[in-house]
Amino acid sequence: MNVKFSEVLEAIEGAGDDVNYYYDKKTQTISFTSEYDDEESDDIEDDFDSHIMLPSKYDINDYHIMEEFIWNLKDEGQQSQLENVINGRGAFRYFRNLVDQFGITQEWYDFQDATYKNIARAWCEDNKLNIIDK
Repeated sequence: MNVKFSEVLEAIEGAGDDVNYYYDKKTQTISFTSEYDDEESDDIEDDFDSHIMLPSKYDINDYHIMEEFIWNLKDEGQQSQLENVINGRGAFRYFRNLVDQFGITQEWYDFQDATYKNIARAWCEDNKLNIIDK
């Protein structure tokens, strides 16, 4: 079975509370369901064995990705400040504001992108799917 890596990556980046992505083994395509799209959900439920669910928002765990980014920073002062702001309510917003203040926004995006790509590659390997684009 083949899959376009770009589509897997797009699905991982688009995972959310109300959206789930599936790989259809028959058509070798990726589709999604949302709580607002009963028709697509019914189609997948009717033929669930021919679908593989892609990682959900909970599988991806953006909070953990933020933690890993912080642990990989060389500047201990930045590490300490970022660790403090990701606890409690508004963690993502405070993290983003502080990353912007430190001027490391592009580093964050690069790290997040690389992590998403690793998750996508691992999902393809785990499901024995051949990647047809890079």
